[in-house]
Amino acid sequence: MTEAALALLPRQGRWFVQRRAAANPELPGLWEFPGGKLEPGEPPEAALCRELREEVGVSVWAVQPLPVIEGSVRLHPFIVQIEGDPRTPLAWGWFTAAELLRLPLPPANAALVRMLAQRPEVRIH
Repeated sequence: MTEAALALLPRQGRWFVQRRAAANPELPGLWEFPGGKLEPGEPPEAALCRELREEVGVSVWAVQPLPVIEGSVRLHPFIVQIEGDPRTPLAWGWFTAAELLRLPLPPANAALVRMLAQRPEVRIH
């Protein structure tokens, strides 16, 4: 089964998401949390840190794992504090959970957003 780590980046009540390129063969044009697939034998937190460096050019300062989401892909979501600001050539933005629910999202990302909407004051322990 494919496994992926996702970063939920909070900032002042908003969450960072980026939009997949329209030419991307997988989920074109959908908005999603940054992250990516685990390499063979790679722990989810290590994949998360690697993907954030590669995708948005940031370093991880602190993480809080959330429950794994089982589906066609096993998702390992983390609430993440980062050093620096995300940098990506993709369209991106900081959105409230309510705003995120109005964007076209992959189904598993939408489930995460609904969870965030129920927990507006998320803090990393």
